[in-house]
Amino acid sequence: MIKINREKKYTLIVFLLFFCLLGKTQNWTLKLSSTVELRTWRLSSVAEKAEKELSGAEIKLFKGNSLIGQTNSNPNGDFVIDVPAGGDFILTISYAGCNTKKFNVSTTGVDENVGKDNYMPTVNITGFIMSKPLKGVDYLGLSEPLVRVEYKTKGQNFDKDDDVTNKGLNILSKIYDSETALIQKFCATNKAGDDAMKNHNCPMAIEYYAKAINMLPGEEYPVDQIKKAEQCVKNKKDADDAKARENLIKANNAKIANEKAIAEKQAKDKAAFNKVADDKVAKEKTTNNKDSKNSNTPEKVNSDKLITSENETGNNGSNIKKGRSNHSLAQPIGKNAHKETVKKADDYFKMKRYSEAKTAYQEAIKIKSDDSYSKNKLAEIAKLTSTK
Repeated sequence: MIKINREKKYTLIVFLLFFCLLGKTQNWTLKLSSTVELRTWRLSSVAEKAEKELSGAEIKLFKGNSLIGQTNSNPNGDFVIDVPAGGDFILTISYAGCNTKKFNVSTTGVDENVGKDNYMPTVNITGFIMSKPLKGVDYLGLSEPLVRVEYKTKGQNFDKDDDVTNKGLNILSKIYDSETALIQKFCATNKAGDDAMKNHNCPMAIEYYAKAINMLPGEEYPVDQIKKAEQCVKNKKDADDAKARENLIKANNAKIANEKAIAEKQAKDKAAFNKVADDKVAKEKTTNNKDSKNSNTPEKVNSDKLITSENETGNNGSNIKKGRSNHSLAQPIGKNAHKETVKKADDYFKMKRYSEAKTAYQEAIKIKSDDSYSKNKLAEIAKLTSTK
């Protein structure tokens, strides 16, 4: 009977010890809440910033490398997550295509008396802004926790640690300044391209838009604009080619018209020249005919006198033989045929009518076979006509 009482006593002691230990365990949780927003940019030659509540951001709570809990932001961008008591945790906020943000939460240091009776601490962190990373901006600072939440003994509540928070704000400020400078440069480059387009300097516009694309790959504005600039270059080339073809046709037509005009003028001048030459030859021929008619009367008179004289001599029984006269026969009045032929040939030669001149010189040689002058002129015509 005594033995049984001892066993009951030991069981009671163990139960009481367990209950006391259980009473000392802190079962509260810290409800941490915040809001997540998404920052976007509409970039062209100017920058338009937009920030709105982000639904679907992923919030995860880690203790060391172990995932303790997770949740997602609601359509208003809000989230609440429970952080267990008595530990150090890392909270991460991430969204596809954006830089991950993280901060430290410590639930240690809460006095046992504070945390034993219906203790339900809460803390709200200023909203987090998510944005996609930009090329060339240093985001290394985001690997460090930007905020630290810890228990404040003085107010028996949780709040941010000022030193860590100020450091985190300084990191975010530097990142934002770098992003702003890059965006301003990007917009200025686009504007330079737009100005070049307005001035119809499409090749220069292409250079500016290409620089903008390299600054921020994936932005639509310079991609769309460079297509317009390339089309502008193509259109100008097509217009220049068409203009060149038109000018070539005009030049050819002008050349043909000029050659035709020259040919017509040459033909007209030649016809006029030939007419003058023909008129001159006709006039000389008329003059020669008149001279020939005028020379017939003296010749006939002299001939008659000569016959009469011969008859009279014969009748008187003179010793002078018949058919011979003591008087010289007068030369016919008229032109020298050889001399006139040579003159005609010379006139043709001067007019560069070499074919007709050649014929005339040949006629002169027929009249006078030892005509060295005409022979030399024929040789000269041969040289002139052989070089043409």
